[in-house]
Amino acid sequence: MFRIYKGVVRNGVIVLEDDGQLPEGTKVTVLVEEEFESATNWQRLSEIVGAFDSGVSDVSERKHEYLAQAYEQCGRTDRE
Repeated sequence: MFRIYKGVVRNGVIVLEDDGQLPEGTKVTVLVEEEFESATNWQRLSEIVGAFDSGVSDVSERKHEYLAQAYEQCGRTDRE
């Protein structure tokens, strides 16, 4: 049987919320909630634009062609 407790680490010790107390010697498994930042649309666009940093001088003139190629490479055909 499993029970779920939440808590935080303070001074290297896990402190359970809501007065959660476990008997001494209780075996536990700790699942850590990691925080991460998902990429924004601007960051994703920057990655796509960075892929075209090839030194080609006509990138601005052919931007629609390059973006169409990027959509195709990503498996998208809707071009939203």
